[in-house]
Amino acid sequence: MTETAAVRRHWREYLSISPFFVLFAAFSIVPLIYALYLSTQQWDGIGDSKFVGLAQWQRLVASNDFWYATGNTFLIFAMGQIPVIIGALIAAVLLSQPRLRARGLYQTAFFLPQVTSLVVVAVVFQAVFSNRFGLTNVLLQAAKLPTFQWLTDPWGIRIVIAAMIIWRGFGYFLLIFMAGISAIDTGLYEAARLDGAGPVRILGSITLPVLRPTVIFVALTGTISGLQLFTEPQLLFGGGSGPDRGGLTMMLLQYQYLGGPGAATAQTAVTPDLGYASVIGWAVFIILLAIAALSFRFTRRGLED
Repeated sequence: MTETAAVRRHWREYLSISPFFVLFAAFSIVPLIYALYLSTQQWDGIGDSKFVGLAQWQRLVASNDFWYATGNTFLIFAMGQIPVIIGALIAAVLLSQPRLRARGLYQTAFFLPQVTSLVVVAVVFQAVFSNRFGLTNVLLQAAKLPTFQWLTDPWGIRIVIAAMIIWRGFGYFLLIFMAGISAIDTGLYEAARLDGAGPVRILGSITLPVLRPTVIFVALTGTISGLQLFTEPQLLFGGGSGPDRGGLTMMLLQYQYLGGPGAATAQTAVTPDLGYASVIGWAVFIILLAIAALSFRFTRRGLED
C-alpha cells in the first residue's frame, strides 16, 4: 500500500488529530517564522518597517543594556533558583521519612504559594520589604539592627526577587523530588540498613544516584524558568526595572522594547523597536537551547553509566 493510499484510507484519523497541528502551526511555527523576519526589520509597531539586515544583531552584541540584563538575570537566577532546588531536595528527603506524620499537610502548605496569584505575591512582598514600614525593617529595628533599602538598592531588589522565586518555587520542586524518592525501591534502603549504612551513606549511595534524572529535570526546568524571569520584577516596579536597573532581566528588557509601560520609566530612554525586541527573544532562545543541549548530554551520559 502506498503512502497516498494509506492517507486516503485513514483520512478520518488524520482529520481527528489535525486541530492540534493547525493550532501548533498557527501559534508556534508561524510566530517563530515571523519573529525571524522581524529580527531583520526596524519597526516601532506603528509606522512603516525598515529592512536593516543583521544590524539588529550587531546592535545586540554592542549593547551594554543587553549584557547587563543578561548578567543580572544569571545573578538573580543563582540567588533564587539554586537555593530553592537544593532546599527542596533536602526537604523532600526529610519529608519522605517513613515515620513522619501529617506528610500531606506539609506538602499542601509548601505547595500553596505555587497556586497563589503572582499579583497578590508582589503586593505582599512590597509590604513586607517596604523601605519605611515593611515588616522586615520593623523586625530589624526591634532587634537593634540597621535597616536596609530593599526596594531602592540594587542588591536589595535582587534579594527580594530571589526571595519571591524561592517562596513560589519551593513547593513545586519539593513535590517532584518527593515523587522521585517514592519511586525508589524500598528494598534498597532495607538492604543498606542491614549492611550498617547510616542516613548520610544511604543518601549519598542510593537516594542521590537514583534520583539523578529527577535532579537534572528539575535543574533544567528551573533554569529555563529562571532565565525567562519577567513577572516578578515587572509587577514589583510596574514594568520598570527599579532604581539603578536592579531588577532588569532579559525578558523585561525585551518587554520594554516592545513598548511596555516600563519603557517610560526606564533609566535610559527606550524607543520601542519590535525588531530589536525580536532579536533579544532569539538570543534568549539560543541561550536556553544551549543549556538544554548540555543538560541532554549529561542526562544521556548518566543513563549510559
